[in-house]
Amino acid sequence: MRRTKAAAAAILLFWTAGGASASAEESLENYLSREKNLFWDYQEKINTLQSAVLRKSWINPIMLSYTESTSTQSLAGDTKSRTFSVSIDQPIFKSGGIYYAVKFADFQERANRKEIELQRRGLIVQAISTLFELKKNRLQQRQLRLKIRNDEIDIRRKREQYDAGLIDSSFLNQAILQRNRDRTALLSTKLAEKSLRNAFSLLSDKTPEKLKLPHLRLVGFEEYKSANLELETQRLRVAQSEYQSKMTWAKYLPTFSLNANYSATDPDPPLIGLKKDYYRYGFRLSMPLNINAPQDIEASRVAFLQQAVQLQDERRKVRSEYRLVLDTLSLIRQKIALARSDAKLYRSLLRSTREQYKAGQKTRSDVETMKNSLEMAKLDARIYEIERQIELLKLYAKIHR
Repeated sequence: MRRTKAAAAAILLFWTAGGASASAEESLENYLSREKNLFWDYQEKINTLQSAVLRKSWINPIMLSYTESTSTQSLAGDTKSRTFSVSIDQPIFKSGGIYYAVKFADFQERANRKEIELQRRGLIVQAISTLFELKKNRLQQRQLRLKIRNDEIDIRRKREQYDAGLIDSSFLNQAILQRNRDRTALLSTKLAEKSLRNAFSLLSDKTPEKLKLPHLRLVGFEEYKSANLELETQRLRVAQSEYQSKMTWAKYLPTFSLNANYSATDPDPPLIGLKKDYYRYGFRLSMPLNINAPQDIEASRVAFLQQAVQLQDERRKVRSEYRLVLDTLSLIRQKIALARSDAKLYRSLLRSTREQYKAGQKTRSDVETMKNSLEMAKLDARIYEIERQIELLKLYAKIHR
């Protein structure tokens, strides 16, 4: 808890692209392909349009009708009739149901919009994470090449010692096996790079090397909780479910409706005593008596309670996710500190080895080994820094910025 409070004071997750001051959202969308961005733009448009339809769904349509008929019933001959009518049957009061329906549509639109944003954000984070993994992969390849150089030096040294009878063949065999293991690891890393490039191409039409990576910093827990898309979506789902429950309750209460009809008839032959054009209007007060109403109302109330419980569970999930990221970051910081400590040690050893080489006490191979070891330690620190950024992406994937 103490660590969470301390982290809450940390600066907000920050996006920079080489110091650029452009809009963060616009910059992030650049990581996805044009097709991916268009897909989510259309998804948002569909949500807006469907919600607009739902918001007005309580308004009944005006019905237009035209009928033309011929009857052979009359002994005087066939009679023809043409009728055009306009009618409407519109509820104007549904015991609050109309208001609840509009509010339900509003919250559903907002909840769907958050879910769409969360899914789009997930793809963006996936693309950025792949870029980080590619950068990490390139550093690992450099590290393995340095390690193989040291392996080659060790093999030469062991062979000289073996030829001089100072060691047996097992030491030389171990050195050769280590070089082969590192060579195999390098090949595996190259294969992993190809897989990462392929994965990135499925998300983006950009060249990985031309994209600048973001620099992410820790977001405080309160900021993370308030901007959390999953939590915000669930809050909206609770409100949506509450209004849906009220809609269910209202549909079993009285409804007051107005109805009107205009008809224009053209009978042939004309009917004596009847108008060709006439109006009909009135109102209706109705209330359904449904045997399943109590169960239907109770089911909608339970569904609302279920959403409320899920919101509480989501809050615990958010706190747990944040703590896990904090614990992981703490371990990564320790790994970075160890790598920097190793680099400091190798820097000191390299300095003393160079001095001994100048004095004729060490060989050039000794200097090269220490130099390569120093570079590997530096690369370790850089790799761990990338792992830290990847871990922070887990927070970024869930928040709105």
